[in-house]
This record gives sequence, C-alpha cells and structure tokens, in this order.
Amino acid sequence: MTDAERPPPETLPPETLPPETLPKNDSHWLRAAVDFGALIAFGVVYVLTHDLLKATWAIVAGSAVALAVGLLVEKRLAPLPLIIGVFALVFGGLTLVTHDTTYLKMEGSFLYIALGLGLLIGGRMGLNPLKELLGSALHMPLPAWRTLTFRYALFFLCLGAANEAVRRFGSDDLFAKWKVAKFVISLVFSFAQAPFVMKHATEAEPSQGPSEA
Repeated sequence: MTDAERPPPETLPPETLPPETLPKNDSHWLRAAVDFGALIAFGVVYVLTHDLLKATWAIVAGSAVALAVGLLVEKRLAPLPLIIGVFALVFGGLTLVTHDTTYLKMEGSFLYIALGLGLLIGGRMGLNPLKELLGSALHMPLPAWRTLTFRYALFFLCLGAANEAVRRFGSDDLFAKWKVAKFVISLVFSFAQAPFVMKHATEAEPSQGPSEA
C-alpha cells in the first residue's frame, strides 16, 4: 500500500487503528500493541478455556493497561479511548464481581448505542462531536464532518443492535467470535471512509460564518 492509498490515522477510531497507519517512533505504536494485545489475549484465553469469565480478565487487564499507557506515555486521554476503557472496566468488573457474563455481553450494546445517539444528538445541536470524540487534528469543512459523523453514528447504532441480538440469542461461543469479528468489521468500515476523508481534508479548518454554522 502506497502512502497515497493509506487512510489518515485520524479517520480511524483508536480501537481499530492498524499499525501500518501509525507514525513511526510514536507512542501510538504502543497503544496499538496494547489494544491488539488485549483482544488477542481474550481470544487465546477463551479458546484454551472456553470460559468467558476467565477471558474477561484479559479485557479488564488490557483496558487498565491501555488507560495507563495514555496517562503515563501520551500524557493525555483522548475521549474515545477513555470512554471505551471506562465501559470495559465497569462492565468487565461487574462481570468478575458477580460471576455473571451478561454484563460483559451488555457492554457493547450500551457503548455503541450511546456513541451513536451521542453523535446524532451532537450533530443536531450544531456541534462537531466526531472530531471531539476522536481528539483528531484532521481538518475538513463542516459539511464533510457532518456527513462523516452521520455515517459513524449509523455504524455505531448498527453495531449496538447487532451486539444486543448476539447477547440475547447467541451462545458464549458466538459472542466470543462476534467480539473479534466486531473489531474486523470496524477496521473495514474505517478504511472505507478513507477516500471520503482524503477528498475533503484541508490543511486548515475553514472558518464558518453565521450563515454556514
């Protein structure tokens, strides 16, 4: 893949940011390794034990490490990694305390539906919630941001609905496979937005007059 074909890192949520899109000698390399590592650890533990409760430890530990990396290495926590980490810690912690994996399965439903509704409501209020959520340095005209925000909002709502269907009607095995598949689906969706982002990206955010806001 050439540099011209690579989507800018800012187009991808942190949990779906592939290593090849990350700047070299950057702390994003460490965050990517942590995020990939937590998912791999979850999969490995579940394959070896077929115990969703034991696999939850990998999610909780990985989320705690990811938040620590953000604070200690990057000296900040972007909104989206913070939200994802808090949800994982809260629902994963409830799962481990109660020994009820329903909480782990509910986490994706609450997370993605909240993100989708938040983007839609923020957009309707004239805000730019997607840029704030990603902590992005990407510059695009406001209409382009609105289009991208709407796309991500629908995508998150679809993920939330699919997660809820798997939670209600699927087995533990199906949920474990879905948790990994969800990552791949998110990665593909984010890459699919790259042509749109590169088409509308600008070097500086154009100022919006009262009539354009």
